[in-house]
Amino acid sequence: MQFHFITRTNEHLFQPELEQFFRARHAVYADELGWVQPSPDGLEYDQFDTGAAAYLVVMDGDEFVAGSRLVPTHLPHLLSEVFPDSCTLLPMPRDPLVVEWTRGFVVAHRREGGGLVLKAQCCAAVMEYCLANGYRQVGGIQDAKWLAIWKRMGWTVHIHGEAINIGGEAWLPAYFDVTETALAGARRFGRLSGPVLNANQAEAA
Repeated sequence: MQFHFITRTNEHLFQPELEQFFRARHAVYADELGWVQPSPDGLEYDQFDTGAAAYLVVMDGDEFVAGSRLVPTHLPHLLSEVFPDSCTLLPMPRDPLVVEWTRGFVVAHRREGGGLVLKAQCCAAVMEYCLANGYRQVGGIQDAKWLAIWKRMGWTVHIHGEAINIGGEAWLPAYFDVTETALAGARRFGRLSGPVLNANQAEAA
């Protein structure tokens, strides 16, 4: 499995992978979940797919299998623009050192047994990237079903508001501290023995 973080500085090296990411995102968020309108080109973009976004793209050889997006919270992001009243318990983060983590998914045929190992590996990649770039928290609208798993990973979870009903499921505005302990816990769940990102991709230019 190959884990890549793609930003505007290296996207020219990953055009086929990025296209697979946006096409698979359309299959999940438009076709499967119906959260967004179908696009004629079969690619799913929104207003937060800007030059400031960083994309986790997970490949198995030439096959895309999972991905997600990070956006710094001092810029417009999903929580601030779509759910502006969601943070009823703690203030909404608006900080360049806090990043929103959204549009996470695994392609349908790689979700065997819930895909927990692969998801944990994605969590490890995100923590690795955030540590390398000096971020102190990562989060956003998160699936409430994962609350127990985050805690089992040893993650410190900050719940910023009450649950939001999205598509009949409970989602929480929640952020996690970026720590070596959190990274180690995700690696343990993901059955990883070390880093998954190379040094050049771990640090955003």
